[in-house]
Amino acid sequence: MTESKEKEEIMKKAGVCARRVASQREMIEKTLAKEPMTIVDLAKRLGLSNDTIRNRIGELVADGRRVRVVGWNVLETTMVRVWGPGPGRDEPRPVRVRVDGVKRNRKAAGGARLPVSVPVVRFRREGMDEWLFRIRELR
Repeated sequence: MTESKEKEEIMKKAGVCARRVASQREMIEKTLAKEPMTIVDLAKRLGLSNDTIRNRIGELVADGRRVRVVGWNVLETTMVRVWGPGPGRDEPRPVRVRVDGVKRNRKAAGGARLPVSVPVVRFRREGMDEWLFRIRELR
C-alpha cells in the first residue's frame, strides 16, 4: 500500500483521534528528516509528551520501519536511542560500562556523593503553639 493511499484511509476513518495521530506521525517524520533526535528532544521540539512520541515511533516502526535508531547517547548509567529517518537496520547498542567503574572514576576524580534527597524537617509543637491552637479552637 502506498503512503498516499494509507493517508487517505486514515482520513476516511471517523473521529478526530485518527487525524491527530496521522498529523503527529507526519510531524515526527518531517522533524527526523531534518536531523536525528532523541525522544525527549522530539517532545520538546513538537510540544508533545514523551509517551506520545514513544507511541508514534513504535507505530511507525511497526508499519514498515520508516524510522530507525541511527545512534546512541551513552550517559553514565543509561543509553538513549537517537532516532533518524529511513529504512534499514538499527545501530547496535554499545557495550554497557559497568556502574562500579563509573563510581570508581567519579570517586577518583574527587567528585562528592550526590545527595539522594533533601533531609526532612520536622516541626515540634512548643508550649506557645499549644496555647495558640487552643485559642483558635475556642473562636
